[in-house]
Amino acid sequence: NRTTFEIVIPIEAQRLIMKNSRKSALLILNRVLNEGAFLNEELNILNDENIDIKDKNLISKLTKGVLKNKLLLDHIIRKHSKIRLKKIHSVILIILEMGAYQILFTDKVPDYSSINESVNLAKEFGNRGSTGFVNALLRNISRNKEDILKSDFYLKELKDRSTADYLSIKYSHPLFFVDALLKNHDEKFVEELLRKNNEEAPFDIRVNTSKISVDEFMKELEKEGYQWEKTKISKYALRIKNPQGIFNTKFYKEGYFYVQDEGSILVSEISDVKECKDILDLCAAPGGKSINLSLLADSSDIISCDISDYKVNLIRENIKRLDLQNIHPRKNDATKLKDKFVNKFDFVLVDAPCSGFGLYRRKPEIRYNREYNDIKSLQKIQLQILENALKYLKPKGQLTYSTCTLSEEENEFVVNNFINDEFEIIKTDGKDFKRYYPNVDDTDGFTICRIKRK
Repeated sequence: NRTTFEIVIPIEAQRLIMKNSRKSALLILNRVLNEGAFLNEELNILNDENIDIKDKNLISKLTKGVLKNKLLLDHIIRKHSKIRLKKIHSVILIILEMGAYQILFTDKVPDYSSINESVNLAKEFGNRGSTGFVNALLRNISRNKEDILKSDFYLKELKDRSTADYLSIKYSHPLFFVDALLKNHDEKFVEELLRKNNEEAPFDIRVNTSKISVDEFMKELEKEGYQWEKTKISKYALRIKNPQGIFNTKFYKEGYFYVQDEGSILVSEISDVKECKDILDLCAAPGGKSINLSLLADSSDIISCDISDYKVNLIRENIKRLDLQNIHPRKNDATKLKDKFVNKFDFVLVDAPCSGFGLYRRKPEIRYNREYNDIKSLQKIQLQILENALKYLKPKGQLTYSTCTLSEEENEFVVNNFINDEFEIIKTDGKDFKRYYPNVDDTDGFTICRIKRK
């Protein structure tokens, strides 16, 4: 049976291990797939290690590549294995996935080298049987490489079975997610979205316009050798093409920008807050949307809340770096009604806790650690938070409800419970629910709805 990878690594040996790129990638993937770790956090740890930039890039490419292609890689492994996938030890399976990914999707390393490195990992973490198994299976994949790479050669039976099965495996997305998309979009749109999710997520920033204009900041970036382009929709965002080292610059340390996907930036930007005095950001950590609200309504007072001291401290750290004075962090449980907030705010932002299914491009591990049933438990939280938040609005006050997911269950279902004689939806671009899609807008997947108290 598959079991969690159990190995004790002495503390003094950890840094030495990190110098072996493929071993590092294996350990990171194991923590992500079997222990619930987050990929970005694991990769950020590498910044504290004395590792060559080429090795960091290889570790990042291997881990992201496996996670974004895992279902397809497993399908190919299954085709070449006499052992059922569920019987393969979890670590040996990761080694096979890494090896198959290098053979099929990278061209800088010869196949024999990728196979040899995989065999070495199997020797260290497996036994003689698993070593021979890894060697034979990867050699078989290498021999059949041309057939495998032919469009849909190994997926024909899936295509015959159903469009959803075929797209799910080909692009390594959960079947329930693909099924849901196909109910509302044609096959071409869905395939474009899934393909886009398997690309590298962009590096977007929100310029701190209280310190420098967007045009001036573009000139400063250019002087320092950074390449940029304006994003499609936001007036205040830039996309950095070569962000390596940007966190060590004076621009970051002195708070000239905040790293944030354009879709997240637009949640605040499309809200009508310029004339608002009292603003509440109810689920605010790490603070990006509060920062946007502050810059859009600089004469406002913003109460920026989240549920734990840790999250509130994240907000404090970010607003301190950007030197914004009108944001006031508070610890608060959004699911519990706070009497002091009732009828007090011109604008309330509810960026609700959600499944995160719109973040598959940026956080590929979500594909494997969250299920459709998670939506049901999240709905209860979303409904409770929104019910409280609407009570905090002054008459004629406005609220923006947003999620980083595309599901109707977490958006239309939640909001429509509260549309009545007292509250109405404000259309955005002629729509009750404005959605941003990776394949259309080149943002993370976001859904936004604006509500007004009559």
